[in-house]
Amino acid sequence: MIYSLKKTINMFLLSIAMLLTYSCQYNDKMILSDALFYTDPMPNTGIDSIGFLMRKHVIVVTGKDANQLYVYNAMNGELKQTIERPDAYPNGVNVINDALVLITERDTHQVSVFNTSMEFLGTFGTDILRQPYGITSYKKSDGVYKIFITDSYEYDTPKNDRIVSFELFYKEDSFSIISFTTFGEETLYQVESIMVDPSNNTLLVADENKEHYKIAVLDLNSGENIGAKLQDFIFITDPEGIALVKTSKTSGYWIATEQSKTDNKFHLFDRESFEYLNTLYLEGVSNTDGITTAYMHGHWYLYAVDNDRRVAAFQLPEIN
Repeated sequence: MIYSLKKTINMFLLSIAMLLTYSCQYNDKMILSDALFYTDPMPNTGIDSIGFLMRKHVIVVTGKDANQLYVYNAMNGELKQTIERPDAYPNGVNVINDALVLITERDTHQVSVFNTSMEFLGTFGTDILRQPYGITSYKKSDGVYKIFITDSYEYDTPKNDRIVSFELFYKEDSFSIISFTTFGEETLYQVESIMVDPSNNTLLVADENKEHYKIAVLDLNSGENIGAKLQDFIFITDPEGIALVKTSKTSGYWIATEQSKTDNKFHLFDRESFEYLNTLYLEGVSNTDGITTAYMHGHWYLYAVDNDRRVAAFQLPEIN
């Protein structure tokens, strides 16, 4: 009886501590209400992830339930093109050097590759990937790019091989895979979003398992967990999309989505120290999966999925 009472008291005190921490985390917030645009709603398409092509000023968006890709004008949200991907369940998007568009396709266990006109160039990873979701990359050397993909097979089971890394060579609308390997040994449960920052030698990956909500920060060379402050942040709901705003080669801030139908948030963290900075709310946007950022005409913009059916775009304010 005494043990049960002590346990109850300890649980109560822990709950109070978490609530106080949660309150402190969100004591600063900004609401963005002046949207650049909302794309026309497309129910039952499963809008999920977003990539940005700078020279063409377009965004590429995946519709996983509809097995389609959508290309929108990045300034006004006009739909310019629809690409069919039958039985593929397209999910993640990554743009390489503003020249290639990579799409992870869960049900065909591969990555499909397109040029900037969204002409199909081929696939890779079919014999290696099991359930690919998120994708990110950086330039390693001339023509060679390092690709990182989250492989979320056997959901909610602890695995230390959930990040697969490929080296890709690209030249004149032709690509080839040089090598592949499992990256790091971080134990992860349910993974999707992943984002690399080569200038600061870090890789961020979100774990959506309810018992283990976190964004892990890994060393880009060793794959080891670097124990950043971001990992101590308490996510009450799913950590989802991850994006980066760059104010110099190494400075700026991360944006991390906390997905919710009723209290959808976008948390800001310092790019180098990973300290919490602020929280954004986007008017008319809920239940956000993928996000991306883009720099155009002297401003940074945030593109966010709204409730699986459309994309919203907002100009980001100056963050000190």
